[in-house]
Amino acid sequence: MRITIVIGAFLPMPPAPTGAIEKVWHKLAEAFAARGHDVTILCPLHEGAARDDRANGVRYLRFARRSRTGSTRLDLVKDLAYSWNVWRALPEADVTVTNCFWLPVLLRLARRGRVGALNVHAQRFPKNQFGLYRKADRISTVSDAIADAIKTQTPAVASLVKVIPNPVDVSIFRRDGASRRDPSVRRVLFTGRIHPEKGLDLLVKAAARARDRVPNIALTLIGPSEVERGGGGARFVEELRGLAGDTPLTFGANIADPRELATALRSCDAYCYPSVAFFGEASPVAPLEAIACGAPTVVSDLPQFAGYIQDERTGLVFAREAPDAVDRLAAQLVRVLSDDTTARRLSEAGVAKAQELSVERIAEAHLADFAELVAARSRTRTTRG
Repeated sequence: MRITIVIGAFLPMPPAPTGAIEKVWHKLAEAFAARGHDVTILCPLHEGAARDDRANGVRYLRFARRSRTGSTRLDLVKDLAYSWNVWRALPEADVTVTNCFWLPVLLRLARRGRVGALNVHAQRFPKNQFGLYRKADRISTVSDAIADAIKTQTPAVASLVKVIPNPVDVSIFRRDGASRRDPSVRRVLFTGRIHPEKGLDLLVKAAARARDRVPNIALTLIGPSEVERGGGGARFVEELRGLAGDTPLTFGANIADPRELATALRSCDAYCYPSVAFFGEASPVAPLEAIACGAPTVVSDLPQFAGYIQDERTGLVFAREAPDAVDRLAAQLVRVLSDDTTARRLSEAGVAKAQELSVERIAEAHLADFAELVAARSRTRTTRG
């Protein structure tokens, strides 16, 4: 098949520092190409990259990158400008996948035939925009929670919605018996955007309270804090430092190299992703990478995690909206840091679950769906002819 993947306006593809959705489709594209498919990615340009080149069997067409503004309206204008440029350059394809807001709308005006079956991919909670995509062949998403929200908001597209989970590269994100932890510190790690919607204020407060039971607890937050990269900005970082008090708190830069990131995950004693963003998460990749590396993991009770983290089985969960949410989170951190039996059980179950979501398995699921969509379009054309 000829497969085109169009990535949104704001972040480049690896190996540049980027986001979860870009990393996911980068690995899936390479998996598609390895199976003999003709794959093209249209994406933002990054420093040092060519506008048109190939790597690992995938062709890359790059366009001027836009920077986020923090304003949804302004960002939508930037998405429109980017989508217009991409729309004019779309190659002939059997299947086109995109997470751009405006591109599927532009395709209703012209050039629709070039893209083959159109798959609109959703990695965030819908905001009543899916009525714009009724002419798509597929609306794909990564969690039942997001799928249910799309169907509820826009019943007309319910038959188009399909859930295929995010994958994890288990050849990189894996448990490694050679990893060494500092026995004098019990380190809790978060990886992702340093933003209020990630619940990091709850995490910092919980770590401080957990010191009564785990005196050597330390917290590390790795990820971008700059507003233009989706972070909460310098003021939010200083707020977190104030909440930490004398609890050791370290901020680390975003880690672009997946092998380096995997090493960090294997080196922590517990991983925590306390997101409170019910409307901002689909199926976060960061906790999936953590469980793949064997890190005992604690997450909030967002339903978006349910596909791979079940409470007391593959991780621990706390109620993010409870009046005592900080105490509940602190208690879960204490458990994984002080109860070796629980930590070991969660680690083993998490690794096993991650194997079910390997890049290879998820790529096969997408390819099977693509083949179904192409066959359906062929039948439709034959009937009309």
